[in-house]
Amino acid sequence: MAIAGKGGKVKFDTENIAEMNSWSINPSAGEIDTTHFDSLDWKEFMGSLKEWTGSCEGNLVKGHVASVINKLGTEAELELKITATGGDITFSGNAIITSTDIDVPVDDKATISIDFRGTGSLSAS
Repeated sequence: MAIAGKGGKVKFDTENIAEMNSWSINPSAGEIDTTHFDSLDWKEFMGSLKEWTGSCEGNLVKGHVASVINKLGTEAELELKITATGGDITFSGNAIITSTDIDVPVDDKATISIDFRGTGSLSAS
């Protein structure tokens, strides 16, 4: 069954980042080319190191200055949660906030987007 994204949350260092309206997480694994003369015209690979990155965005509120901007470049405990009918799904780990983008248009709401890179493992529960 599909899950609606309307019940999500974003936390850095156990502090809820208010009014976020989307987040994404992108785990990946590297690969090592192990191709050799006996590979018979086919490349061969083995798994390597894993990493993860992600981002979130939402409405800019006054508390974001203290919650996010001051943590830029530092490691924080990250929790991304989605509330589903059968129970919550939570992704957590430590991440470094690598960049923020604040957009303040004259004809729309002010928004903030936050990019982060995981440091260490990512867990899902």
